Amino acid sequence: MIVTTSQAQERARTARKNNDGPRRRELIRAAGVCFAELGYDRTTVEVITSRADVSRATFYAYFSSRDEMFHAVADEVCEEFLESQHVEGPASEDLREVLRTTTKAFVEAVYANGRVLELIEHRARLDPEVGRTWSAVQTRLIRRYTRFIERINESCDVVPCASPARIAQTLADAQLAGAARLVDATPRERRRYTSDVTAISERLIGFI
Repeated sequence: MIVTTSQAQERARTARKNNDGPRRRELIRAAGVCFAELGYDRTTVEVITSRADVSRATFYAYFSSRDEMFHAVADEVCEEFLESQHVEGPASEDLREVLRTTTKAFVEAVYANGRVLELIEHRARLDPEVGRTWSAVQTRLIRRYTRFIERINESCDVVPCASPARIAQTLADAQLAGAARLVDATPRERRRYTSDVTAISERLIGFI
């Protein structure tokens, strides 16, 4: 089999992607800042390489295009949202505290990634790959939230106002949209929203 230069380059990029080394992560972080500040159309390969202080050759050693780079940024953001639902250690046994901790982590993930999240939601309607990624992460978030609320119903003295699935969907939608509106808010306003949405979550789930 004859391997062309472009095929060899693509194999090398794939190997670097799977390795996920520090240089690749630095490029993704720099690109995320660019997309957040400038939007999708104004963020070019040149802009990203300038921000990351690397050459175009270095960029193309890891990514084949701006689209592929955006996919990587979207993957990082989605992973951060999924990670926000994860609590380990003794604290994981106190379900009310887990609810407070994960709600705060999720809302803060929206604060941190709100502008890129807006782009992800927009690109999801235009780019099938981004659409599949965003749809999959939303589905996983809701399923996890539903299972968690079911666990609360089984283990705690609660009076839920609706089914676990309905509560999970309602709270996830509210937290996502509500926190996104406060991307440019003051730290005090953000803290107040986090406190309020946590209290609302506890009430809907049925904690007395």
